[in-house]
Order: sequence, then C-alpha cells, then structure tokens
Amino acid sequence: MPDGPDSFPASGTNSLASIGSRWLARLIDLLVVGVPYVAVASVVVLIATSGDSAGDDATAAADPRAQVLFWGPPLALAVLYETICVTLWGQTLGKLALGVRVARVANGRCPLWWESAIRIALPSVVAVVPHPLAKVVSIVLYAVAMFDPLRRSIPDRAAGTVVVRAR
Repeated sequence: MPDGPDSFPASGTNSLASIGSRWLARLIDLLVVGVPYVAVASVVVLIATSGDSAGDDATAAADPRAQVLFWGPPLALAVLYETICVTLWGQTLGKLALGVRVARVANGRCPLWWESAIRIALPSVVAVVPHPLAKVVSIVLYAVAMFDPLRRSIPDRAAGTVVVRAR
C-alpha cells in the first residue's frame, strides 16, 4: 500500500499521472461520449419540434425535470462507458491517448467494476442535480487532486484508486 508520492517512480511507467494529462483525458472522454449524443439528440429534437409552434423555451429550460432529462442520458452513457473501459483495461480512449491508466492503490491492478463505477458515478450524480452549483461541485470533486500528494480526486479516494502513467 503506497504511503506517499515516494512510493511511485519519479517518471515513466507507474509514476503518478500529471493533473494536465488527467484533465485532457477527461476532456477527450467527454467528447467521445458527448459528440455522438449531441448529434443524435439534435436530430431527435428537430424531428420532434418540426411541427410545433414556438413555445416558452425559457420556462422549459428552467424546469428541474428538464435539466435532469437533458443531462441524465449523456451522464448515464459516460458512467457506462468509463465503468466498462476502466474495469476491463484500466483506461478509456482519452486515458489511452494520453498514456495514463487507473490502478487500484492496494495492488496496482485494474479496478473492480464497482470501483470503476464509483469513480465516474459520484461526480455524475452530483452534476445531474438540478441546482446551479451542482456542476461546480462536480468539477471540485476532481480539482482536489491538485492538492493531494498522490494526485487523487475525491472519486479516486472513494474508489481506492490512483491514476498512473501507462508508458
């Protein structure tokens, strides 16, 4: 069990992943899930509203149920995508592109399915809460990694994982 950053190599494989590579990998993964979702959702909305007259869009956007319906499906897809990829390979496409992987702190292996799910579900559940600060809190859950000696976010701590370099 690592007891600090000195438990990891200073560079190369299995060294702690940088915060920048973690954020960029997350951005890539958001695009992997988000772009196809937005494309399909846009077509569905266009088809569904093609015969409607202009409604009160401001009222609909402010409805908390609309927020959950808007953010819920892509976040559910993100949870499924990340849980499967991290459980099987320790990496998503974004992590693979940046050369980082998720490992269990206890033994360095790929996380179990429920550990992988905790890592992504925790911030996703917070993000879908229909409150203006929910998205900010979701980001803060990741941002605390900047102040942790092992660069672990709150979801990493909850899951017992650490992000390390794969190459």
